[in-house]
Amino acid sequence: MKFTPHTTTHVPLDIYYKDKVIDEVKGTKFLGMRTDNHMNWKNHVEQIPPKMSAACFSIRNLLHILNPDILRMVYFAYFHSVLQYEIIFWAN
Repeated sequence: MKFTPHTTTHVPLDIYYKDKVIDEVKGTKFLGMRTDNHMNWKNHVEQIPPKMSAACFSIRNLLHILNPDILRMVYFAYFHSVLQYEIIFWAN
């Protein structure tokens, strides 16, 4: 069998906790961060644009109703908080 660097084989790994096997999952969400069983961030990155789009939509709709100070609070509560939270995990 010829080895190529792009060939991957799945090696099952049984992890036990209190004499029970922990089932393998394809993906998980931990503290709002999504990852798959290959430690790939693709699932998580796909979740960010809809959140940012919803935040932009809300701010755009409130632009003519609220004063700039309140809009700034909305921005930091809705848009900035999502970005800041993501950066904390990616930087570490």
